[in-house]
Amino acid sequence: MRAVAGRLRAGLTRVRLLNLREIVTHRLRVVTSLSVIVVASALLIAVFGTFGSLTGSVRDMTAALTGASSLEVAAISDTGFDEQIAGQLRADLDGAKAVVPMIQSQVRLDPADGPASAEPRVSLLLGSDQRVTELSPQLREAMRANAGHDELSLDDLESGVIAGAGTGLRKGDRIKINGVEVTVLQVAPAAGTEVLNRGNFFFAYLSLAQRIAGAEGRVDSLSIVAKPGADLGQMRRRAEQVVDGRAVVVDPDYRLKQAEVATAVTRDSTLLVSVISLVIAGFLVFNTMNMAVASRRSALAMIRALGARRGQLVSDMLWEATVFGLIGGLIGIPIGILAGRWAIGRLPEMTLNSVGTAVNYHLPLFAPFVALAACVLACVAATALAARTVFSVAPVEAMSAAGGDVDKPLSKPVVAVAAILGLAGVAAAWVLATTMPGRAAIIAGAVFGAAGLLICFALTGPLVRTATWLAGRFQAPGTLAAVNTERASRRVWATVMTVAVAIAVGMGTSGALDNLVSSISGSLKGLGDPGFYLSSSSKEGIPTGPTFGDDVEKAAKAVPGVGEVHASQWSAVNVGEARIILQGLEQGMVAPFVVKTAPDALRQVLGGDGIVLSSVAARNLGRGIGDQVRLATPTGFHDLTVRDIVDYVTIDSGSAAISLDKLREWFQRPGATYLQVQLAPGADPEQVRAGLTQVANEYSAGRLPLYVYSGDEALRATQQSVEQSGAFTVAIQWIVAVAAAVALLNTLLLSVVERRRELAVLRALGSSRRFVFSMVLAEAVAIAVVGSLAGLVLGGMLHLISNQILSASTSIAVHYSAQWTTLLYVAVSVGLCIIGALTPAMRAARLNISEAIADE
Repeated sequence: MRAVAGRLRAGLTRVRLLNLREIVTHRLRVVTSLSVIVVASALLIAVFGTFGSLTGSVRDMTAALTGASSLEVAAISDTGFDEQIAGQLRADLDGAKAVVPMIQSQVRLDPADGPASAEPRVSLLLGSDQRVTELSPQLREAMRANAGHDELSLDDLESGVIAGAGTGLRKGDRIKINGVEVTVLQVAPAAGTEVLNRGNFFFAYLSLAQRIAGAEGRVDSLSIVAKPGADLGQMRRRAEQVVDGRAVVVDPDYRLKQAEVATAVTRDSTLLVSVISLVIAGFLVFNTMNMAVASRRSALAMIRALGARRGQLVSDMLWEATVFGLIGGLIGIPIGILAGRWAIGRLPEMTLNSVGTAVNYHLPLFAPFVALAACVLACVAATALAARTVFSVAPVEAMSAAGGDVDKPLSKPVVAVAAILGLAGVAAAWVLATTMPGRAAIIAGAVFGAAGLLICFALTGPLVRTATWLAGRFQAPGTLAAVNTERASRRVWATVMTVAVAIAVGMGTSGALDNLVSSISGSLKGLGDPGFYLSSSSKEGIPTGPTFGDDVEKAAKAVPGVGEVHASQWSAVNVGEARIILQGLEQGMVAPFVVKTAPDALRQVLGGDGIVLSSVAARNLGRGIGDQVRLATPTGFHDLTVRDIVDYVTIDSGSAAISLDKLREWFQRPGATYLQVQLAPGADPEQVRAGLTQVANEYSAGRLPLYVYSGDEALRATQQSVEQSGAFTVAIQWIVAVAAAVALLNTLLLSVVERRRELAVLRALGSSRRFVFSMVLAEAVAIAVVGSLAGLVLGGMLHLISNQILSASTSIAVHYSAQWTTLLYVAVSVGLCIIGALTPAMRAARLNISEAIADE
C-alpha cells in the first residue's frame, strides 16, 4: 500500500513540476493548441448536426406517416396512381393486415380567409381514410377530437380538416385550401405531431384530400401493414406483380435514402474539410508537444537523473494530451451545435425542397462521443510521436546549462520509414479518391494529410538546410540567423510546416470548392437565355409541379412585348428507391439539355425516340450511350435508348430529358410546370415583367403561387444555391487557416523567448538592437519562403485529390483548374510570417541584458 502511495506521490510531483508548470508558463502555446482542437471538434459536431437534422427530420416524418408498415407502394411522379390498386392489393395479399392509401401534397392557404398574412402560406396536406390509425401514434392522435379523444365522424370529415398546431388556426375557422372551402374541425395537439412539418399540416379524409390536391381517383402512396409472421419477400413479389410498373414497391424508409443523396454536395464537401482539419489539429498538437519537450529537456533530464523511468515521463505526456483532447473536444461541442443550427438556416432552397419537410435540429446521439474520441486520438497520436524525444534524454544532460540546445539530426532509419510511409500514403490517397465510390472516398483526405506531413518530416534536413541558406543571404545578421536556424532544426521544421499547412488548406479546400461550383455552373449553359420564366417554383427551386393548364400559356402570349412562349415540365420521378428529375423538351425551347446534347441525338429525343441522361444519372443507372433505359410510369413500362450523356447539375440521383409529349402522355401530366418567355424585338423588359406578374397573380388563385423571374436571375439563383452549399465549408477552411496563423505567431514568439539568454549575450557583446532585430526577421523571412514553397506543393496535390474526392462523393464531374487565390494565400502567409516576426524581433531587441543573462 505504501509503495502504491509513493508511486502516486511521485507521479503527482512529476505532473506538478513538468506538466502543470509548463501549462502555466506557456499559456499562449496551450491556448493555441486548444483552439485548433476546439475547431476540429466543432466542425465534426456541426457536420453531424447539420445533416443529422436533414435526415432526422425526414426519418421522423417518414416514421409518422408509415409507422408500422412493412412495404410501401409509391407513385412514380407527383401525379400519383390509380386508387383501385389498393383494392387489388387487399384482395391479392393474404399477408396484409391493412393497405392504407395516402395523399401527401403541398397546398396553398388563401390569406383572405386564413390568419392575417401578407402572403399566401404553403402547408402540407395529408389525406387518408379510417385505416390510417393502423400506421402510427402521430396519425392516430391527429384523428382524435378534443380532450375526450372521441373519433371524428365520417360526415364531419367530408367537408372539414384537422389542422396542425403550426398552422395557427383554431377550431371552427372557415378557410380555403387550394380554392376549396373547408372547416377546421379541430387542431391536433402539438405534442407528438410536431414531426409532421413542424405542425404546419392539414389532415383531410381521402375524398376531400383528393379534391383539394386535384387528384380525384388517385393516391400518392399505399402503406402495407403486414400480419404477424407474414412472408415479406413473397408479399413484395406479389405486390410488384399487381402494380405492374404503374408505381414502385419500396421499403418505407426510401425517402430517407433520397434525402441523403440530395444533401450529398454540402455534406461531403464539409466533411472533407472537417477530416482534413482534424489531421491539421493533430499536427499542431504535435508541434506544440514537440516544442514542449524541447523546452523541458533539462527538467526531464534532471528527473531522469533522480530515478524516473522513461515510460513514466512518456505516460505523463500522453495523459496531458488526453486532457487536452477532452477539454478541447468538450468546448467544441456547443460551438458546433450553434454552427450546425446556423448552417441549417443557410441551406439552399433546392436542398430543402428535395428533403420535402420542415427541418428540425437533430444532433445524433453518437456525434459528441465521436468528436471527443477523434480529438483525444489525434492529440494522443501526435504526442506519442513528439514523446519519442524523451527516450533520447540522458541524465547527464542535466549537468549542462545548454544541454539540448543543438538538435540532433534524424536517424536515417527514421527518415527512410517516414519517406516510405508518406509516399505510400499519397499513392493510397489517390487510389482511394479515384476508385472508392461515394462517401468512403473522403477517407482519402485524411490519408493524404497524414502522408504529406510524413513526407515533409522525412525532408526535415533539406527543408532546414534551405531555410538556413536563405537566412544566410541577409548579410551579417542573416549569417547569425542561419547558425540559429541550423541548430534548432525541430523548431524550424515545425514553423515551416505551420506556414505550409495554412497555405495547403487554403489552396486545397477553396480550390476544390471553386472547381466544384464552376463545374456545376458550367453545366447550366442555356438556363439564362430566355427573357423570363413563369414558373410553379421560385427562381431558387426546380419547378417539378404542380402543373398548370394551357390557359396560362395563352394569357402569357397575350402580354404586350412577348415574342415566343414555350411550355415545358420538370417532374420528380422515382426509379426504384432513387429519384431522378425528368425534363420534357419541345422544339424551339432553350435549356441546358438542348444546348449540350449533340444535334442528331437531340433530334431523336424531340421525336420521342430516346432519352438524354446527365452524367450523374448515367452513373447511378449504370447506362451508356446506346443502352436501353426502362422507365416505370403510371401508364406502365416504357423503353428508351440513351442518345447522349451530358454534364448537368442535380441534387438527387441525376436528371434526364425526354420529349415533352411523351412526358405528358406516359406520366399523365397535361399542361406545364413552367413557361419560357422570349421578348419581342424592341420590347420593354420591365413592362413584360409587369404583364407576366399580372398573369401569375390572376392564375394563382386556387393553386400554389406562380412566380416570374428573368433568365439571368434563374441562372444566378442556381449558382448561388451551389455556392451556398459550400459557404459553410469555405467558412470552415478560413477558421482552420486562422488557427494555423495563430499557431505560427505563437511559434515565432516562443522561438525568441527560448533564446533569451543567447540574444542577451549578443547584446552584451556589443550587438546593436537593429542587428538583433534584423537577425530574427531574417530567420522569419527564410522560414516564410520555404514554408510557402512546401505549402504550394502540398496544396496543389491536395487540390487535385480533393477534386477527385468530391467527384466520387457527390457524383458530379469536378474539373480541375488552377485558382488565382493561390497567390493570395501565399501572400497572406508570408505577410503573417513577417508581421508575426516583428513583435518577437522588437522584443528581442529590447531585452533587459542583465535579467535575460541571469534567467534560468
